[in-house]
Amino acid sequence: MYKMKNIKLLTVLFLLLSFELSSSEDTISQWTYQYFKRIHNYMEMDRFDDAGRELASLANKYYKNERSYERALINQLYGQFYLIQGDFNSAIPWLEKAVKHGSLNLPGEIQTRSNLAAAYFQAAEYQKVIKVLLKSRELGMKKGIDLSASNFVMLGMAYYQANEIIDAYKYISKGNDISNELNEDWLQYEFGLAVKLEKYNEAIDVGQYLIFVNPDKSSYWKQLSGVYYGGQNEDESLAGLELAFENGALTKEIDFLNLTKYFLYKDLPTKAIKVITNGIDSDKVKINKKNLDLLADSYFLSKDRAKGIETLIKSLQLEPDAKTSYRIGRFAFEEEDWDMAIEYFLKAQIEKWNDVPGRIDLLTGIAYFEKDQYDNALKHMNFAIKYEESKGAAEGWIQYINQSLGI
Repeated sequence: MYKMKNIKLLTVLFLLLSFELSSSEDTISQWTYQYFKRIHNYMEMDRFDDAGRELASLANKYYKNERSYERALINQLYGQFYLIQGDFNSAIPWLEKAVKHGSLNLPGEIQTRSNLAAAYFQAAEYQKVIKVLLKSRELGMKKGIDLSASNFVMLGMAYYQANEIIDAYKYISKGNDISNELNEDWLQYEFGLAVKLEKYNEAIDVGQYLIFVNPDKSSYWKQLSGVYYGGQNEDESLAGLELAFENGALTKEIDFLNLTKYFLYKDLPTKAIKVITNGIDSDKVKINKKNLDLLADSYFLSKDRAKGIETLIKSLQLEPDAKTSYRIGRFAFEEEDWDMAIEYFLKAQIEKWNDVPGRIDLLTGIAYFEKDQYDNALKHMNFAIKYEESKGAAEGWIQYINQSLGI
């Protein structure tokens, strides 16, 4: 939400700089000028009691009798006096009087309308903000004077509060376009509205500015990658997420795990390994069974079975379970590491793994056969033959083993 941040005495200073001590209709007397100057100095020093006292003296002595231009300036100054202190409800009637008086010069009226709009905004009078700033723009454009960047943003935020999103985006975007510097808050407003309106290309541009302004803020990297994905550009979404990782913008465990899974989904296991191992090494990803199993899956998908098996063994040490024992045995079997295969197949049997009845005995028997341990091989084949799922294969192996033994 748009916030008033340290309202400066720009209007008072503007008035002091623009006063002309002449006899024209829109000038003030030397004596009144000195009052304004003292009040301004007090306000600059935050001496509001002294400023209020001088202002009351000025109003009491000269407000009713002075020329209309000076009355407008006193109204304006009273409004600024309350505005600077954050007393917006008290500032509003004085600023309204100054505008209604109609005797301020154009720059003075535009500035007063700006202050009035700011007071309205803080009072949640959003339709009045819109009305005042649009009128100010209308008056200024006759002389080639447009709203300031901050007023465009305030206008946009008023439209947002009034649930008029298209106009909100229009004016906040305009404010950022003409601003002399990149304002992080304003860019956040524009980014959010661009996404809401599904203006993904525009959101990407703004998101990149946000990253430029504050590259250490991890949420910007994640938001940008989300926009890429929202725009149905999966490759760029992946690139955005990877960029966030490469720039150290991932700080939460869930971010590392989601990115790892996404890389696996995109069939990029090497990148998945890089992400999750970085998370583990930096203590941002916990070393638990679930996370080690994910890392193991990444290794297996990258065809690095040795590291996959090693990681599964670590997982099993943290939390024994039959399925993991079987997986280690099966991958060791594929690697023709018969000793390891037998060890973990037997562990799985002890832990009652029975996904496919007879399968473990069949594979264990084959592993023993490869080690020339025929008696153990036949023992497990005879167990396997008892199950319908493995009976046919077991019978074939028993016959083959017996032939090898010359039986």
